[in-house]
Amino acid sequence: MAESAVTVTQPAKIDLHVHLAGTGCNHSGCWISPRFQRRYTFRALRWLYRIGSAQMVRSADRDWVARVAALVQGSELDYAVVLGFDAVYAPETGQIDIARSQLMVPEKWVFRVCRETLGLLPGPSINPYRAGAVADLERAIENKAVLLKWLPAAQAIDPCDTRLGTFYQVMARAGLPLLVHMGGERTFTSIAPEFNDLSRLRFPLEQGVKVICAHSATPLLLGGEPNQLTTLEAMLGQYPHLWVDNSGLCNPSRFIHLPYLARHPVIEARTLHGSDWPVPTSASLFLPRMGTQKTLEIARVKNALQRDIEIKSFFGYSEQTLTRANEVLAHLEHWRRRG
Repeated sequence: MAESAVTVTQPAKIDLHVHLAGTGCNHSGCWISPRFQRRYTFRALRWLYRIGSAQMVRSADRDWVARVAALVQGSELDYAVVLGFDAVYAPETGQIDIARSQLMVPEKWVFRVCRETLGLLPGPSINPYRAGAVADLERAIENKAVLLKWLPAAQAIDPCDTRLGTFYQVMARAGLPLLVHMGGERTFTSIAPEFNDLSRLRFPLEQGVKVICAHSATPLLLGGEPNQLTTLEAMLGQYPHLWVDNSGLCNPSRFIHLPYLARHPVIEARTLHGSDWPVPTSASLFLPRMGTQKTLEIARVKNALQRDIEIKSFFGYSEQTLTRANEVLAHLEHWRRRG
């Protein structure tokens, strides 16, 4: 599609945390491990989105993209960053560790669907331990990735590993942000929970990488992991290129944190909007605080991305959370000029 010559000036409203998924049909290259397919979270999401066995084999990957695009179009958003997911790799050899890998959504598929579908922005996932990772990162930058996504506890990536210095330097030079999961994890099995330690982000930050801490580093309800919000506040004061997103704060695992974070002046001022779709957003979780009338009003919003926005707005997240990503994402103008 040819790029438009029109200069884009209005800041876009962006959800920077939407997950792609797939089974490998439609020539996507996606893969789901048999173990992950047996996991209760995967079964729950299949049931929630009514994905049958025939669809899993024939059309699930394309259907997923179409569903995301329709949600963006039906909301006040202009764009959603769709995220890839890489496998686990052995740091010593760079070879894939298929036994510990749970899901693969390759960057080729991420870029393909974004080139073919307006409203979607590419957020590939490249494990820095895989063989040729730096070359793959440079290729992703050439293809105009807007960010890079890691889930360290599930991908066995240690953010403070000094062997990643060159990888971080390439990211920093390109202005490519790292969206990195911190805090508890329930969708995937955590094979390296120690990598959820927020202090491990100091190394990429000191290399000049813009870092977006997913879920505002919140612990899970009844998850047992430490609360890192005090550390987060201190690091936001130390690193001006550290950001957070508010993804996943309207689901049962993290909803208790939303009212506090939405009105925290330091954290809210560095918050970017994210939904964490397909993880469900529910207004009913907030019934005691919102009251029956408001809860029912928001619950009637069928579009999950819009419903997520309205819950967060009620509790005090500013309009700027929807547009701050314009200051942070790489190559955004390239994608905004398309069409």
